[in-house]
Amino acid sequence: MDVKYLPEKYRKFLHAPFGLLIESEKPSLSELSQYLSDSPFIITVGDAISENISKLDIIPNLQIIDLMEKRVPRDFPKLHWSQKIELENKAGTLSTAAFSAIKKSLKTDEKTLILVDGEEDLFALPAIFLAPINSLVLYGQPNKGFVLVKVTDKTRLIAMKILKEMGFSEEYLKY
Repeated sequence: MDVKYLPEKYRKFLHAPFGLLIESEKPSLSELSQYLSDSPFIITVGDAISENISKLDIIPNLQIIDLMEKRVPRDFPKLHWSQKIELENKAGTLSTAAFSAIKKSLKTDEKTLILVDGEEDLFALPAIFLAPINSLVLYGQPNKGFVLVKVTDKTRLIAMKILKEMGFSEEYLKY
């Protein structure tokens, strides 16, 4: 398994919301409905956002969790899925196995859960890069709410640039 590290220059950049910050830890259906209507795919990255979306009876196509919340272990969230992938991924890194798992899950009709032993924080990057246009990627923004990223050519390009600088080859970044 090949492991890629986030370049230092992107650490501050990624601490800021990569999309629309919704200042609520527990979104309501009315807050999300305007974004859900034309989204072919919904991806959640993080235990709290995955669980809170599930409580709205929305089952994302892909949910990525690590059984941690704000760096503290937590109970397994109440989620629904039909396929589960388990893998390791160290903090501050993104493994090629993680990238491949996301790519695989996006090519199936199965509702997929990726359970990470380690940290899932950087999984939003390949999710944004690989998801179909107009998909939604939601991830938690600690102590602020959650971030909603609509996949566009622009957000894909930004994610691709970061992934390239992490060391993912052109061949790997073909979708």
